[in-house]
Amino acid sequence: MGKKRQFNEEDVLGQLSSHFWKHGFSATKVDQLSEVTGLTKTSLYNAFGNKEALFLSAINFYVEKSLEVMSGYLDVNNKLSTNLEKLLTDTFITADKDSLSCGCFLTNSIVELNANELELHSEVALLCDKVRKVKLNFFSHYVENNKVVEGYSAEGLTNYFMTFFQGLRVQSRNHETSENLMSPITIFLKFIKSIEK
Repeated sequence: MGKKRQFNEEDVLGQLSSHFWKHGFSATKVDQLSEVTGLTKTSLYNAFGNKEALFLSAINFYVEKSLEVMSGYLDVNNKLSTNLEKLLTDTFITADKDSLSCGCFLTNSIVELNANELELHSEVALLCDKVRKVKLNFFSHYVENNKVVEGYSAEGLTNYFMTFFQGLRVQSRNHETSENLMSPITIFLKFIKSIEK
């Protein structure tokens, strides 16, 4: 029987996730992770593995928590525009500006790891695909139930939304004002409303 951990794993994963999110994989040292979690390097290694394993645990935690939050916005009993308006305004207009300035942990990691951490990049790409499938299932409901006009596929709407959403993430890193972020959101929502039935 394994020894019981003397720490709250969810709290530690949250701390690891936050640090990797803000600083990236390459710039992060295990000494820093030890400092932010209050655990010794030995404890971290014993609990999670090496730096790569720590990173993967952190980003998996981030994705799971993100999908939990996102599920609250994907109520297919609502109109498509209603769901997307709430998701976009809560994410970019009323959200904490400090977290917005970090961008998206997944996107940041895809860009960083593509250069010289190909194994980690492949793992993160799988997580991106997992998130995409959740969004694809969401848009598929509206297409398959004839709730959008003909000519728009679930694949196309998913790709369009993800491109738009990530663009807002990048803009947020530039500390754009709420007004500057709301302007493209308003235009996006006008388009979504124009294709709803």
